[in-house]
Amino acid sequence: MSDETIVTHTDTYWILKRGTLVLLRPWATFHIQGEENVPKEGAVLYVSNHTSYLDPVAIGNVSPRRVVFMGKAELFHNKIINWLLRGVDGFPVKRGEPDMTAFKTALRYLKAGRVVCVFPEGTREDSEEKLGTPEPGAATFAIKTGCSVVPVFVSGASRVLGKKGGLCRGRITVAFGEPFTLPKNADRETAASELMAAIARTREAWRGKPAHRVGVFSPIPPPEKK
Repeated sequence: MSDETIVTHTDTYWILKRGTLVLLRPWATFHIQGEENVPKEGAVLYVSNHTSYLDPVAIGNVSPRRVVFMGKAELFHNKIINWLLRGVDGFPVKRGEPDMTAFKTALRYLKAGRVVCVFPEGTREDSEEKLGTPEPGAATFAIKTGCSVVPVFVSGASRVLGKKGGLCRGRITVAFGEPFTLPKNADRETAASELMAAIARTREAWRGKPAHRVGVFSPIPPPEKK
């Protein structure tokens, strides 16, 4: 994908949403809290905790707007997965090294007014209660674009699919916290810590509160401009 152009692919958002909701139905139900906190238009950066490979699936399935995700480059080596992920505007990122192409692509989507999801911890953590140390990339996106940041907390995903693999029955809930922005002169390290603090506040704000289920035939968010 060029640094200058966002390429249009066949829309596979409905396939992934409907497909994962149906395939995971014997094991997982998906619930949402705080959807009113997601701005209805304009650039938004979701920053979320990360304990399971199901986290992006859960966020994509319940989000009121379409979400763009980075995915590890290895996923895109498979032709079918590459087609599915490109069809939801997903793009690869190389792990363990700076990837300026991925960084510029994420900025391009934000500048186009899209919703981009980043996991500041950079890897899956063992606990929902103890958040990991953030990497500065997510904060850099927010500082450079001035976009709305929406903290996201996913609970239950690691109980359905943990690091050791194997699916178990459970409920996955995605909570969206109150949006905020970071000042242009913010220190990256300090801002990264603030992102994690906002995720923790979202966890506590919605803990034990009602959530509504997202069903298999829930609406598909409409496409957004490239």
